[in-house]
Amino acid sequence: MTAPDAAEAAAQRVDQLLAELRGGPDRRAAGLAEELTRCLVQLYGAGLTRITARLGADQVEELCADPLVESLLLVHDLHPLDADSRIRRALARLRLVEEPAYLGIDDAGVVRLRLSAGGGCQSSRQAVAGRIEAAVRSAAPEVTDVVMESPPRLPPLLQVSLRPGLAVP
Repeated sequence: MTAPDAAEAAAQRVDQLLAELRGGPDRRAAGLAEELTRCLVQLYGAGLTRITARLGADQVEELCADPLVESLLLVHDLHPLDADSRIRRALARLRLVEEPAYLGIDDAGVVRLRLSAGGGCQSSRQAVAGRIEAAVRSAAPEVTDVVMESPPRLPPLLQVSLRPGLAVP
């Protein structure tokens, strides 16, 4: 099991244990477990704050190449890049045929994007939109909504031809 897999398994196990305690007969135990989890997260956050202060922004940004480290820095609001920069980077990493136009993030946390009027079937456009939204939400968990504007689809071109037997002079 690799480190990210182990970390993901540990996070899932924490969620399972807390859910089990919440569903059990002793509500006090569930509350204590949740408080213990919050305290541990705060403790690790304080440690990460000290580490990032000693490393400096450039080295912390390098550490963000590791998705696990990046997610921990995001949880503790220690990521060296602002949401706008993280979103731009995430969109570039998608390597889409046509990158959506990033229109920005407003004060309410709503991200606006404009998709191209490119072709393709509706389901493939929806799949691309889903990938884009997932990338934006992963890069900037503080986002409240992702709005994708699409220009209206152009009507299909009509094939205009001469009736059989008519010749062009």
